[in-house]
Amino acid sequence: MKRGLVGLVVLVLVLGLAGAGLSYFTDVAVSDGNSISTGEFDIGISKDGSRYYDELKLFSFDNVAPGENHTLTFYVKNRGDYPISNISLLFNVSDKEIGKLTDSEALVDDTEYVGELSNRLVVRDFRVQMGAEELRLSNYINKTLAEINMTYITVFSGKLEPGERLKVTIAFELSPEAGNECQTDSVEVGIKVYARQ
Repeated sequence: MKRGLVGLVVLVLVLGLAGAGLSYFTDVAVSDGNSISTGEFDIGISKDGSRYYDELKLFSFDNVAPGENHTLTFYVKNRGDYPISNISLLFNVSDKEIGKLTDSEALVDDTEYVGELSNRLVVRDFRVQMGAEELRLSNYINKTLAEINMTYITVFSGKLEPGERLKVTIAFELSPEAGNECQTDSVEVGIKVYARQ
């Protein structure tokens, strides 16, 4: 019995050694350095379309008289890596008295620190142009700055590709009916341009 057991162990060892001597084909494929990244979503504004900024004072109209018109033109450019589907403007209007009330203003105005100018500045034209296409925003024409204050105004809806730009033109008029209540008044107009992918 011992011999049979020894013979079995020898047979197992021989078969084990014979299997270790067999050869197999092998191969390896490797994928290293894979990555995922995002691009930039970016717009800029410009007065003349040559250089674009994140912050820029676009206009200053001084010594405006009743009945005068002034036109603001500026550009919005897609400086990013993705198309833009929507661009909106938000006007933040703040009336101020420049100094103390003049004698003629004091006859009709009892607000020493708050001006009335935004109630007399009227939007006479509002256009957006992209390439040869031009859109007139008639819903905002003949409204005062006070009426469009803190209103999101969609100026573009579509596909503004990277590198493309819009031209925005807004004409303002100090109403011919503006009277002495507007003397030495000023209005600060902040414009925020919002873009959405």
